[in-house]
Amino acid sequence: MPGVTHDDAPPLADLMPWSVAPPRLGRGWPAGPDPSSLKARWDALVKAQGPDRAALFEPTRSRTLHTAVGRLPGGSAGTGKLVRASGPCPEPVRVLRAPFDEQWLIPDHRLIDAARPELWRVADERQVFLVEGAGPADGLLATSLLPLGPGRIRPLYRRPGAAEPNLAPGLAGHLAARLGHQPAPADVLAWIMAAARPGTLTVPLTGTRRCGRTASDWAAGCCG
Repeated sequence: MPGVTHDDAPPLADLMPWSVAPPRLGRGWPAGPDPSSLKARWDALVKAQGPDRAALFEPTRSRTLHTAVGRLPGGSAGTGKLVRASGPCPEPVRVLRAPFDEQWLIPDHRLIDAARPELWRVADERQVFLVEGAGPADGLLATSLLPLGPGRIRPLYRRPGAAEPNLAPGLAGHLAARLGHQPAPADVLAWIMAAARPGTLTVPLTGTRRCGRTASDWAAGCCG
Protein backbone atom coordinates (compact mmCIF):
# COMPACT_ATOMS: atom_id res chain seq x y z
CA MET A 1 0.00 0.00 0.00
CA PRO A 2 1.53 3.33 -0.98
CA GLY A 3 2.63 5.48 1.92
CA VAL A 4 2.31 2.66 4.44
CA THR A 5 5.26 0.94 6.12
CA HIS A 6 5.67 -1.68 8.81
CA ASP A 7 8.77 0.08 10.17
CA ASP A 8 8.03 0.97 13.78
CA ALA A 9 4.39 -0.06 13.29
CA PRO A 10 2.60 -0.47 16.63
CA PRO A 11 1.49 -3.95 17.69
CA LEU A 12 -2.19 -4.77 17.55
CA ALA A 13 -2.20 -5.11 21.34
CA ASP A 14 -1.35 -1.40 21.62
CA LEU A 15 -4.23 -0.37 19.35
CA MET A 16 -6.92 -2.69 20.79
CA PRO A 17 -5.71 -3.25 24.35
CA TRP A 18 -8.58 -5.33 25.77
CA SER A 19 -8.28 -8.99 24.87
CA VAL A 20 -9.73 -12.20 26.28
CA ALA A 21 -8.44 -15.76 26.08
CA PRO A 22 -10.67 -17.98 23.95
CA PRO A 23 -13.41 -19.97 25.67
CA ARG A 24 -12.56 -23.56 26.54
CA LEU A 25 -15.42 -26.05 26.30
CA GLY A 26 -13.74 -28.95 28.09
CA ARG A 27 -16.04 -31.38 26.26
CA GLY A 28 -17.12 -31.52 22.65
CA TRP A 29 -20.77 -32.52 22.88
CA PRO A 30 -22.30 -29.09 23.88
CA ALA A 31 -21.37 -27.83 20.38
CA GLY A 32 -22.66 -29.21 17.11
CA PRO A 33 -23.81 -28.52 13.56
CA ASP A 34 -27.49 -28.01 14.36
CA PRO A 35 -29.75 -27.25 17.35
CA SER A 36 -31.77 -30.48 17.08
CA SER A 37 -28.74 -32.72 17.71
CA LEU A 38 -27.75 -30.62 20.71
CA LYS A 39 -31.24 -30.89 22.17
CA ALA A 40 -31.12 -34.65 21.68
CA ARG A 41 -27.80 -34.81 23.52
CA TRP A 42 -29.22 -32.73 26.38
CA ASP A 43 -32.29 -34.96 26.60
CA ALA A 44 -30.07 -38.03 26.78
CA LEU A 45 -28.07 -36.42 29.59
CA VAL A 46 -31.02 -35.47 31.80
CA LYS A 47 -32.74 -38.84 31.27
CA ALA A 48 -29.63 -40.75 32.35
CA GLN A 49 -29.08 -41.58 36.00
CA GLY A 50 -26.07 -42.09 38.26
CA PRO A 51 -22.87 -43.24 36.54
CA ASP A 52 -24.54 -43.08 33.12
CA ARG A 53 -25.18 -39.36 33.51
CA ALA A 54 -21.60 -38.76 34.64
CA ALA A 55 -20.26 -40.70 31.66
CA LEU A 56 -22.37 -38.70 29.22
CA PHE A 57 -21.38 -35.42 30.86
CA GLU A 58 -17.59 -36.08 30.68
CA PRO A 59 -16.46 -34.36 33.92
CA THR A 60 -13.20 -32.43 34.21
CA ARG A 61 -11.44 -30.69 37.08
CA SER A 62 -13.32 -27.50 36.19
CA ARG A 63 -16.80 -28.99 35.73
CA THR A 64 -18.58 -31.97 37.27
CA LEU A 65 -22.25 -32.76 37.78
CA HIS A 66 -21.91 -31.12 41.21
CA THR A 67 -20.37 -27.82 40.05
CA ALA A 68 -22.37 -24.71 40.95
CA VAL A 69 -21.85 -21.66 38.71
CA GLY A 70 -23.77 -18.52 37.80
CA ARG A 71 -25.78 -18.05 34.64
CA LEU A 72 -24.01 -16.66 31.57
CA PRO A 73 -24.81 -12.99 30.83
CA GLY A 74 -27.99 -12.79 28.79
CA GLY A 75 -28.63 -16.52 29.21
CA SER A 76 -31.62 -18.40 30.55
CA ALA A 77 -30.04 -21.73 31.50
CA GLY A 78 -30.55 -23.12 34.98
CA THR A 79 -28.11 -22.68 37.84
CA GLY A 80 -28.87 -25.85 39.82
CA LYS A 81 -26.34 -28.65 39.89
CA LEU A 82 -26.48 -30.86 36.81
CA VAL A 83 -26.68 -34.00 38.93
CA ARG A 84 -30.35 -33.08 39.48
CA ALA A 85 -31.02 -31.20 36.21
CA SER A 86 -34.16 -31.89 34.20
CA GLY A 87 -36.35 -30.10 31.71
CA PRO A 88 -35.73 -28.78 28.20
CA CYS A 89 -32.40 -27.86 26.71
CA PRO A 90 -31.38 -24.18 26.86
CA GLU A 91 -31.90 -22.73 23.39
CA PRO A 92 -28.67 -23.22 21.39
CA VAL A 93 -26.89 -20.15 20.02
CA ARG A 94 -24.78 -19.67 16.92
CA VAL A 95 -21.00 -19.55 17.50
CA LEU A 96 -17.78 -19.67 15.50
CA ARG A 97 -16.19 -22.86 16.73
CA ALA A 98 -13.12 -22.58 14.47
CA PRO A 99 -12.13 -20.33 11.57
CA PHE A 100 -14.98 -20.43 9.01
CA ASP A 101 -16.73 -23.19 10.99
CA GLU A 102 -20.08 -21.88 12.21
CA GLN A 103 -21.78 -24.21 14.67
CA TRP A 104 -24.29 -24.13 17.52
CA LEU A 105 -23.62 -24.23 21.26
CA ILE A 106 -25.73 -24.93 24.33
CA PRO A 107 -25.24 -21.68 26.31
CA ASP A 108 -25.12 -23.28 29.74
CA HIS A 109 -22.29 -22.21 32.04
CA ARG A 110 -22.38 -25.61 33.76
CA LEU A 111 -21.34 -27.33 30.53
CA ILE A 112 -18.36 -25.10 29.66
CA ASP A 113 -15.05 -25.26 31.53
CA ALA A 114 -14.05 -21.65 30.78
CA ALA A 115 -16.89 -19.75 29.13
CA ARG A 116 -15.33 -16.25 29.46
CA PRO A 117 -18.49 -14.46 30.68
CA GLU A 118 -16.92 -11.10 29.78
CA LEU A 119 -17.29 -12.03 26.11
CA TRP A 120 -20.92 -13.08 26.52
CA ARG A 121 -21.61 -9.79 28.30
CA VAL A 122 -20.65 -7.71 25.25
CA ALA A 123 -21.93 -10.05 22.52
CA ASP A 124 -24.81 -8.50 20.59
CA GLU A 125 -25.85 -7.67 17.02
CA ARG A 126 -23.43 -4.71 16.85
CA GLN A 127 -20.35 -6.41 18.25
CA VAL A 128 -17.42 -7.56 16.11
CA PHE A 129 -14.82 -9.93 17.53
CA LEU A 130 -11.27 -9.89 16.20
CA VAL A 131 -9.65 -13.33 16.56
CA GLU A 132 -5.88 -13.73 16.50
CA GLY A 133 -4.22 -16.67 14.79
CA ALA A 134 -7.34 -17.49 12.78
CA GLY A 135 -6.56 -16.14 9.33
CA PRO A 136 -4.05 -17.11 6.64
CA ALA A 137 -0.54 -17.53 8.05
CA ASP A 138 -1.73 -16.86 11.62
CA GLY A 139 -3.42 -13.61 10.70
CA LEU A 140 -6.73 -12.17 11.86
CA LEU A 141 -10.38 -13.04 11.46
CA ALA A 142 -13.35 -10.79 12.25
CA THR A 143 -16.73 -12.25 13.16
CA SER A 144 -20.06 -11.12 14.58
CA LEU A 145 -20.51 -14.55 16.21
CA LEU A 146 -19.09 -15.41 19.60
CA PRO A 147 -15.78 -17.14 18.71
CA LEU A 148 -14.34 -20.16 20.47
CA GLY A 149 -10.75 -19.51 19.35
CA PRO A 150 -8.14 -20.36 18.34
CA GLY A 151 -6.24 -17.31 19.63
CA ARG A 152 -6.93 -14.30 21.80
CA ILE A 153 -10.14 -12.41 21.13
CA ARG A 154 -10.37 -8.61 20.93
CA PRO A 155 -13.94 -7.26 20.95
CA LEU A 156 -14.38 -4.02 19.02
CA TYR A 157 -16.57 -2.64 21.81
CA ARG A 158 -16.16 -2.92 25.57
CA ARG A 159 -19.88 -2.58 26.30
CA PRO A 160 -23.10 -3.75 24.63
CA GLY A 161 -24.77 -1.52 22.07
CA ALA A 162 -21.50 -0.54 20.37
CA ALA A 163 -20.49 1.54 23.40
CA GLU A 164 -16.91 2.32 24.44
CA PRO A 165 -14.72 1.22 21.52
CA ASN A 166 -11.83 -1.04 22.43
CA LEU A 167 -9.27 1.41 21.04
CA ALA A 168 -6.22 2.79 22.79
CA PRO A 169 -6.73 6.15 24.55
CA GLY A 170 -5.81 8.95 22.17
CA LEU A 171 -5.84 6.74 19.07
CA ALA A 172 -9.00 8.30 17.60
CA GLY A 173 -7.60 11.82 18.01
CA HIS A 174 -4.24 10.79 16.55
CA LEU A 175 -5.91 9.33 13.47
CA ALA A 176 -8.16 12.38 13.11
CA ALA A 177 -5.10 14.62 13.03
CA ARG A 178 -3.41 12.49 10.38
CA LEU A 179 -6.46 11.86 8.18
CA GLY A 180 -8.33 15.14 8.47
CA HIS A 181 -11.35 13.55 10.13
CA GLN A 182 -11.98 10.95 12.81
CA PRO A 183 -12.61 7.40 11.49
CA ALA A 184 -15.37 5.31 13.06
CA PRO A 185 -14.34 2.27 15.12
CA ALA A 186 -15.45 -0.01 12.26
CA ASP A 187 -13.13 1.92 9.93
CA VAL A 188 -10.20 1.36 12.27
CA LEU A 189 -11.03 -2.35 12.46
CA ALA A 190 -11.22 -2.56 8.66
CA TRP A 191 -7.78 -0.96 8.38
CA ILE A 192 -6.35 -3.37 10.96
CA MET A 193 -7.74 -6.33 9.02
CA ALA A 194 -6.24 -5.02 5.78
CA ALA A 195 -2.85 -3.85 7.02
CA ALA A 196 -1.87 -6.10 9.96
CA ARG A 197 1.24 -8.15 9.36
CA PRO A 198 0.56 -11.87 9.95
CA GLY A 199 2.67 -13.46 12.65
CA THR A 200 3.91 -10.30 14.35
CA LEU A 201 0.47 -8.62 14.17
CA THR A 202 1.91 -5.15 13.84
CA VAL A 203 -0.30 -2.53 12.20
CA PRO A 204 1.11 0.43 10.23
CA LEU A 205 -1.04 3.54 10.49
CA THR A 206 -1.71 5.29 7.21
CA GLY A 207 -1.10 9.03 7.00
CA THR A 208 -3.13 9.50 3.82
CA ARG A 209 -6.73 10.68 3.82
CA ARG A 210 -9.01 7.97 2.47
CA CYS A 211 -10.95 8.57 -0.71
CA GLY A 212 -14.31 7.26 0.46
CA ARG A 213 -16.51 7.34 3.49
CA THR A 214 -16.95 3.66 4.24
CA ALA A 215 -14.81 1.10 6.02
CA SER A 216 -14.43 -0.87 2.80
CA ASP A 217 -12.91 2.15 1.01
CA TRP A 218 -10.15 2.38 3.58
CA ALA A 219 -9.59 -1.34 3.92
CA ALA A 220 -9.30 -1.76 0.17
CA GLY A 221 -6.19 0.39 0.25
CA CYS A 222 -7.49 2.89 -2.30
CA CYS A 223 -6.33 5.69 -0.03
CA GLY A 224 -3.48 3.89 1.70
